[in-house]
Amino acid sequence: MALDDYPDPWLLRVEGEANKAKNLVKEPPKPPKNARVVHFAAWINYYDRAPQLTFYNDEYDDVEPVKPPPKPRRRKHESDDEHRERVRVWDAERARQPNVEKPGNSMRAVYYTEKILPIYREAQHKLQAQSDHLRAHIHPNNRYNWYLLEDNDPSHGTKNLESLPAQYKLYNGIKTLKHPANSPDLNPIEGIWNIIKERVRQDLHTINSTAMLKNRLQKEWEAITINQIRARIYEMPYRCSMAFHNPESRVKTPKW
Repeated sequence: MALDDYPDPWLLRVEGEANKAKNLVKEPPKPPKNARVVHFAAWINYYDRAPQLTFYNDEYDDVEPVKPPPKPRRRKHESDDEHRERVRVWDAERARQPNVEKPGNSMRAVYYTEKILPIYREAQHKLQAQSDHLRAHIHPNNRYNWYLLEDNDPSHGTKNLESLPAQYKLYNGIKTLKHPANSPDLNPIEGIWNIIKERVRQDLHTINSTAMLKNRLQKEWEAITINQIRARIYEMPYRCSMAFHNPESRVKTPKW
């Protein structure tokens, strides 16, 4: 039986439960303007993991908001025409100043399609090519089926089949698993993120640049073992069962 043959209630939390108060994840307070914040993505599965983190929106790391010069004030011995000319020049210069806003943790669908999905596609193709070796114990009818598990972030195009990400996945043969909204407790990589973040958090006082923060995160990612990944994947049947029978409660274990 293929995954798509299962009825939706077996795969998703009961419809309408995601928005109940118990299941809502409070948005963390916004970090101070001078805080060093980076955003990253990666993939894991039972056999392997991404060789490195992919930092997204990092083109904004060094962008500093531009403070436009103040509007020229009238000088004591300046004529009206001279002042108007200086104001005109000031206004023209101000219009050319780029107004760049950091997008934070959000990701546009175009960005996801062009920068992130090709990484997943390449990983999937490599794994499919190794299926006979990695999954010899699985019947050939399902041996070559690999699925992408992603949440329902708008940039992923999970709700709009005509969106760029959805079309990219369709064209490149990327199959996806249905995933309940607001359910990080049903995604094994969240347990891995917790390990990395906690390790880095302990040494934040030694990190004084964005580059250092990225290097440290990368180092901790490389330190993650396949056994740590598998331990969290092994929990998924239990977690799915708990979510099915108790959709109003978060699934918590010592691992995450």
